[in-house]
Amino acid sequence: MASVASVQQLLTPAFTVDIQKVENNAKRMIERCQALGVRLRPHMKTHKTVECADIMTGGSRRCIVVSTLAEARFYTDHGFDDILYAYPLPFDKVDICADLAERLEMFHVLIDNELALAELKKRRLKDGKAWLVWQKINCNNGRVGVRPEDPAAMILAKSIAECEGVELAGVYAHCGNSYHATGLEEIQAVAQETTTATLDFVQKYEHFSFKII
Repeated sequence: MASVASVQQLLTPAFTVDIQKVENNAKRMIERCQALGVRLRPHMKTHKTVECADIMTGGSRRCIVVSTLAEARFYTDHGFDDILYAYPLPFDKVDICADLAERLEMFHVLIDNELALAELKKRRLKDGKAWLVWQKINCNNGRVGVRPEDPAAMILAKSIAECEGVELAGVYAHCGNSYHATGLEEIQAVAQETTTATLDFVQKYEHFSFKII
């Protein structure tokens, strides 16, 4: 039987995880989302492990977010599906995205401009599959995405919804401006601002098939 070292005996730097806390937190989040009637799509970019991904998805291995195509391939190879690549579509990696979209039941890409949509139109998926596309909106976080109040956002949403071989799967916002918050109230204010902006944007397109996943 292998001996178990105490934390004090570990060589530093060392990364330690209280697995019980991880499991408890994940369970609470899953149950919270279920109670609200929404689907949880946890992000894998911090831990990048199968073990933690299993915990965060409740063992379903479905409905996750990744930041890189290496992560997408890793989780695909380990039996995960319904994967959102939450980074604006790199034009030189469309073929890699297409391969994943054709391998998986559901692989989602993120775009925030018409040029990216044009790249998807050039690369049709096999067997009549449609690209699952999320529109990235910028809710005051100073990163990528189109401002929801910008007329260009409406034009892009219409273009995606009307494009053959492409399905508008949802909109994606990131609260990156919360990183500089100094307390709970500021964090909650950013969350509320982002939620309001996102819902207002979606409501403008009620006649389109928005499916927030």
